[in-house]
Amino acid sequence: MAEALASEKAVRPTDVSVQHLRVVRSERISSSFVRVTIGDDSESTVDFTPVGYDQWLRLFLPTVECDSVDLPHGDAEGWYSRWLNMPEDTRPCIRNYTVRDARVTAVGWEIDVDFVVHRSPVSGEVEGVAANWALNAQPGDPLGMLDQGRIFAPEDATGQVVIASDESGLPGVEGILRSLAPDTHAIVVLEVPHADDIRPLESAATVDIEWVIREHSDAHSLAGTLALARLHQLSLDVRGYVYAVGEASFVLAARKRAQLAGLPKKAIDFCAYWRPARREKVASA
Repeated sequence: MAEALASEKAVRPTDVSVQHLRVVRSERISSSFVRVTIGDDSESTVDFTPVGYDQWLRLFLPTVECDSVDLPHGDAEGWYSRWLNMPEDTRPCIRNYTVRDARVTAVGWEIDVDFVVHRSPVSGEVEGVAANWALNAQPGDPLGMLDQGRIFAPEDATGQVVIASDESGLPGVEGILRSLAPDTHAIVVLEVPHADDIRPLESAATVDIEWVIREHSDAHSLAGTLALARLHQLSLDVRGYVYAVGEASFVLAARKRAQLAGLPKKAIDFCAYWRPARREKVASA
């Protein structure tokens, strides 16, 4: 996932660095998701500060199956230049993911990261370096991490909170709902590919959750299409806050919907997590 299109209002962490981690365990939890739990490396302890909401990480993944991963060591400032200067054959792949959950155990931090498994409608093959890595992840596999803070920031809103997301934003939405204040009223529209992708969502706030399932409509439609249609049906509170995450065109259309409803710029946050890969059209039957 990427922050290629994102609002500028974000909470950034302080005193963070690129760290070594290891896979603790990996589990296929539904048709569209693999959950990988990451934690302490054998030679170092994870330095992690949970900030709640949609806290996100840059993950540094090995380009080939190996026992170690080279990282652009050092603090957050300048990490990108250091990464670019690494030899191409050892430079790790970088992908951005939200924290689904995090906890302290007897041996240190464990962080759950949910990876969406996208498949090409042409070949049926799993798309994306990160999804393929997650499907094959084994305990002890190496990776790197850089904490990047959070984007969701409804502090100035006095009205209803509306969240719209496709499957790529679901793990972050889980964190957001757990972080909402009890006096918050939120409407959440979540689009997922399959019925078994629906999961229980906990919150102390008053939350109305609506799941829309793509396979019940058009399994090959662009992610976010159904969530956007539902968003157009909602009456948006101009005193409230709208947050949209997921596929890029869906996110931009959701932002426009909120703008046309009269919400001020400061009450709209968004992040484009991904764009569909260019591919050949599915052959007609």
